[in-house]
Amino acid sequence: MNVTEPSVGAARQPAPLSATTPSASKSVVGTKDTTGGSPDGARDAAAVVTLSETAQASLVTQTAAQSVGKKDFTTVAKDARAAIDAKYAELAANGKPMDYMHATQESWDTVYGGLDRRALFAIASNSDGSFSKDEQDTAQSIMSQQQGQAMMAADPTGNDHAARFRAGVAFLEGVSDEEKASANWAVQRAANQFGYEQSMRSSGREPDDLDSESPLVAMIKGAMDRLKDTSPGSVATGGYVKDLKDMPLFRDGVPAVAAGPGPFPPIRALDIRA
Repeated sequence: MNVTEPSVGAARQPAPLSATTPSASKSVVGTKDTTGGSPDGARDAAAVVTLSETAQASLVTQTAAQSVGKKDFTTVAKDARAAIDAKYAELAANGKPMDYMHATQESWDTVYGGLDRRALFAIASNSDGSFSKDEQDTAQSIMSQQQGQAMMAADPTGNDHAARFRAGVAFLEGVSDEEKASANWAVQRAANQFGYEQSMRSSGREPDDLDSESPLVAMIKGAMDRLKDTSPGSVATGGYVKDLKDMPLFRDGVPAVAAGPGPFPPIRALDIRA
């Protein structure tokens, strides 16, 4: 395994785990998906979405203010559903109905540009069961882009992988409590800490202690440490992680999560994405 670029994600999203450069344009890759979300009920590809700089700036402002007058998460999901439906109607009224297979930059920005990160997570996790597969994939792709941009800002030249991964840890620590309760967050948090520590040690430096208070993160990080010299396939997730049991990293079973500060959900409760 290349310790400076741990391969624990897939190309389906813009590198949420391996933290390479964010996608510069939307593209389609061959990840099979037959769970619906497109007009004909089946898709063999998922869009990788990049919002414009203006839309990203709006997201940053929205995210910074989301802790003020915080809504309950059920309301966040309902508001997100209403917001994107209203934008679909706006596009249709302008003669440009949303088409996920052939969407324009204007379409992505119109539908998703005004949503903060909690709203995006409500969509990506399908928290209330009302979001299509296309909507989930798009929201997760935008969330990954946000993380990728934060990480690249700490390593603009691409020569300090440790700084990049450390920024990834810091970014993930700043997201909502709901997102932190997901398996996907735990895997990304562990992977970025793993990448930071491996990058530091490979350059002869001793890493700082970035251990998480989450026992689930500690368990995943420990598993990554034990398999760091094996095939990257042992760590690969295949995309958004909804259930740890699906990860090759845990092909022999998911060990019990040690007791620790919490509350943190049991593993069986982490499969939140339909």
